[in-house]
Amino acid sequence: MLQSIFVSFLFGFSGILACQQQSVASWSSNVRENTAICTASGQQSSPQIMSDGAGGAIIAWEDARDVHFDIYVQRIDAQGRVLWQKDGVPVCTVPENQKRPRMVSDGNGGAIIVWHDMRSGNGNYDIYAQRVDAEGNTVWMKDGIPVCDEVKEQNSPCIASDGAGGGIIVWEDFRTNYADLYGQRINKSGELLWKKNGVLVCGVLSAQNAPEIISDGASGAIVVWQDFRRNYADIYAQRIDGSGTILWDKWGAAVCRAQGHESFAVAVSNGAEGAIVTWIDTRNGVNNNDVFIQQIDGNGTVLWLTDGVPLCTAPGNQNYPVIAPDGAGGAIGTWWDMRSGDFNIYAQHIDLSGCVQWEDNGVPICIESGIQNRVSIVNDGDNGAILVWNDNRVAPADFDIYAQRIDRKGASLWGKNGIAISRAPDTQCFPMVVGDGTGGAIITWQDGRQKDKNYWDIYAQKINGDGSLGGN
Repeated sequence: MLQSIFVSFLFGFSGILACQQQSVASWSSNVRENTAICTASGQQSSPQIMSDGAGGAIIAWEDARDVHFDIYVQRIDAQGRVLWQKDGVPVCTVPENQKRPRMVSDGNGGAIIVWHDMRSGNGNYDIYAQRVDAEGNTVWMKDGIPVCDEVKEQNSPCIASDGAGGGIIVWEDFRTNYADLYGQRINKSGELLWKKNGVLVCGVLSAQNAPEIISDGASGAIVVWQDFRRNYADIYAQRIDGSGTILWDKWGAAVCRAQGHESFAVAVSNGAEGAIVTWIDTRNGVNNNDVFIQQIDGNGTVLWLTDGVPLCTAPGNQNYPVIAPDGAGGAIGTWWDMRSGDFNIYAQHIDLSGCVQWEDNGVPICIESGIQNRVSIVNDGDNGAILVWNDNRVAPADFDIYAQRIDRKGASLWGKNGIAISRAPDTQCFPMVVGDGTGGAIITWQDGRQKDKNYWDIYAQKINGDGSLGGN
């Protein structure tokens, strides 16, 4: 009898323990809790996120737990279980700073991560890369493979998938004293496939900077950037194939050469070997930022109005647009908007033919009191989008994280002005978002709830397609 009681107790205790572990591991439904990705000492900041291909996410960040900034990474599954070692896998921890991580899927549950790296000394940033597999093992050389270690400074890398488990990387390069753009392809084994230290993407006189890159769907990539060849910024683009050959005009195809400055371009694929590009535009006056958008095809030809279609020309500044594909050849764009005097969040839909679909100058996503900014966006899988942003609607309180889902007609699905993702103590900011494959999203941000112990940490939260938090 005693043995039976002991066995029953043991099984009962094991069941309780399993439930406790499952509870700890699962996504929270409490906006003041969320899931800790990294709470190590020192500062963790600038998180990046991508899908793991199985309903979860891989998150990378800059990490100063050892004084200098290093690069760390973590994976969290669809159920909210943190899969790799506590506080993240070290991607690079060599002396001096490693910053600005960017990543793409390796096609097998892992990631390829690139960053700019100061191990060679002050003023001599280089570009390095590392692959982390689905189990959290670093696959290539310890602390990364040098993608470019030319003289002087290389920085601001960006990466797109090559469709074969590798990536195409583009960066700003000062080997000639001017900011030029160079690129390199790396395969899944860590082999560099193009010319040592990269092929020239654009080297025309004056600076080319702030590159962004997307896959062209045919083993190559499209790069967009702001370009000062005319002394003020224009937007240019270039396509490069899988062998490193430049496909468009030698120094790039002009996306916008309107008067004033055009800057901070971002792009998404148009699904047909081209791109949809949006940017900040001052053609209508200094200190009067507007948002414009353009489609460019696989041959480098612009398809919509010369110098772009206006997404928003409302009074006040509209800043830092981001876009997501709409699933039908167009795009949904969103930005921070000061037409009311404080930053709010607005959005607009443009279709395949370049016609805006919603009300003039965009639909309001959040027009609460206080400041809403730093918006990020992802397609929801149903021709709509999920948006996340910084929000201090109870000003002068600290920033929290809010989100909204909009459908193909621009209607808000998660209540007026969005719903809270995190309202933990102190500040939550700089959110990034990725779709979960089922109409919801996983969001990550840098978090100050433990500022008495740490400077910034990294947290994450899942939101379902119906706007509920936590697991389905």
